[in-house]
Amino acid sequence: MPNEKRKLGVHTFAEIMTQADSWEGVTRRIDEQAGKYKDLYTGSEEILFTGCGSAFNISYAVAPFFQKLSGKTCRPVHASDLMINPGLFLNGNRPTLVVGFSRSGETTESLAALETARKAGAATIAVVCFAQSRMANIADATLVLEEAVEKSVATTRSLTAMILAGYYLAGVCTENSEVCNCLKTLPNISRRKMDDFHELGRQIGTEEQLTKFAFLGSGSYYGLAREAQLKVKEMVLQPSDSYVSLDYQHGPMSNVDENMLVTIMVSDAGQVYDLELAKNMKGLGGKLLVLCDKDTQGFAGVADYVMELSTGLGDGLRDILYMPVIQFMAYYKSLAGGYDPDNPENLFYYVGLKTERRADQNAENAGASSDVSVRKE
Repeated sequence: MPNEKRKLGVHTFAEIMTQADSWEGVTRRIDEQAGKYKDLYTGSEEILFTGCGSAFNISYAVAPFFQKLSGKTCRPVHASDLMINPGLFLNGNRPTLVVGFSRSGETTESLAALETARKAGAATIAVVCFAQSRMANIADATLVLEEAVEKSVATTRSLTAMILAGYYLAGVCTENSEVCNCLKTLPNISRRKMDDFHELGRQIGTEEQLTKFAFLGSGSYYGLAREAQLKVKEMVLQPSDSYVSLDYQHGPMSNVDENMLVTIMVSDAGQVYDLELAKNMKGLGGKLLVLCDKDTQGFAGVADYVMELSTGLGDGLRDILYMPVIQFMAYYKSLAGGYDPDNPENLFYYVGLKTERRADQNAENAGASSDVSVRKE
């Protein structure tokens, strides 16, 4: 009927539910162009991962895992920093590969970051969802994740697909078949667990008492914690923070009370410390969500909510399976607040600045500066 009100959040819900399908496309597409990615990787000594918003959070998640596998220096750099201050991050004495993440491939800063890197002599890879985007057309190699395209403004399946892409690229480039094979199991694991993810996310998302949120993670999980914070701020419009797990006790925990949900993304390496952290947060009166692979430490006796993945996969391999619970929680909290998860307040599908000409000039300056000239194979 013409006057029928559109159901809120219909696209977001579908995109969360179907992300396992997009993950299968990620590994297939990388395998098809593996030689090109490996050549660019081999010619580099340092790898920078860049983006804005969710794409910057992806960079935080991917860089530690990539460094662990490669032994090369890998670090996240915000696209605006590469655009404005290329001399701080591009070292002329070190062949550099810049990997840019962007769902649209049109975000001003991300596009300018790749242009700046290329003019400075760095090799570039663009990870995007649209083949005709400008980022896709300027990079030395492009990974187009068409299966991860979303109608919603907030990123869900594109986020997890691009993180998986970064992890799988690390496995392919370092010829680590064990890592690649483990990552290929994630779609089926996700399908088996999706109903559990949904139910727990719905349960927490409909809890009226929860009006503040903190997400804690270490290593690659910190990138996921940053993204979880962003999802709540975008979709729920309620206070939300993210911290490296143990850093939360150095001041920020002063905000914990019965209205605060503290989420701990448990790592194998830090689970003993995470248990002590959980006890401390519970002692302050906060609600506690624990995401882990297997509860071998007794989190169930402390936390209000526990999600066990039971994958047998280690840190860096199971990471993206932590996200659906958070995405569903934000979805239901958004609906409860009367918002539309598909179209968060004040947000757009991508950000295009009016200063692109200035960004182009920065790229020209970087290319002309001898101290940021980086040889590319």
